[in-house]
Amino acid sequence: MNKFYFTILCLLSVLNSFGQQGLEGIIVEKYYEASNNELQNYGVPKGTVTYRIYADLNPDFRFQAAYGNANHPLTISTSTSFYNDTEHGDFIPNTIARRNLGKKALMLDSWLSVGAAGEKYYGILQSSDDTLETIKHLNGFFGANEKEVSILKKDGLLSSENIPRPTFFGIDSAVVVFKNKVGSEFKTTNGAWAYLGRGSVGADSLTKNTVLIAQITTNGDFNFELNIQVGSTKTGEIQKYVAKNPIGNEILMPQLIYSSASKKSKKNKRKK
Repeated sequence: MNKFYFTILCLLSVLNSFGQQGLEGIIVEKYYEASNNELQNYGVPKGTVTYRIYADLNPDFRFQAAYGNANHPLTISTSTSFYNDTEHGDFIPNTIARRNLGKKALMLDSWLSVGAAGEKYYGILQSSDDTLETIKHLNGFFGANEKEVSILKKDGLLSSENIPRPTFFGIDSAVVVFKNKVGSEFKTTNGAWAYLGRGSVGADSLTKNTVLIAQITTNGDFNFELNIQVGSTKTGEIQKYVAKNPIGNEILMPQLIYSSASKKSKKNKRKK
């Protein structure tokens, strides 16, 4: 780990003294599944799935960083390639103009986040969304099968003027895989995306406190292995959760490892 990156993590950290569990789990939401051919002209083939990854936090904690280091690599990958909207998309949602969100397949763009899902929008779970102020899509996209497609009714967006914006450390070259480059893996062993200061909270911070940290779209098998740092709003306590092989005060959380292929396999076994 280089000195600069170590210094940044130290600025986000104080001495560990564990009390409450800050990170209660990881939520992987299937935000959209392309069950027809409506978006093939924009590089979204049938079978494509958009996943949203949320850090489910204790209301007294804030999300500070998703990181990888030599002991704990961070990876997000697919067996095919990530979908990126090359016209209006970006590797962070904060710069995706709200006036463009209804165009083409922009709502399915892949990116990293610390809470945002677009310019002046929080990302929220569709199960917590209402049907008010839903984005109106041009050309009737996402509407061919409304029994399966919920974006038209619940778009997972909540308007706000104060949206947290991520800062990148050591991943500037890696994150372009979510811009306009065709790729299948994002990986860092010496970097992070973070929210400086005390950290970010979800739009539902007074109750559930779910913070959207990534949206990934692919028609392949989707996998990730994450490590997450959170901080207490009351005590300043820092907790680091790792996917594997915890060291010292690090906390092991198996939910930080995900495979869509494994989920499909388990689902098929239950059907039998």
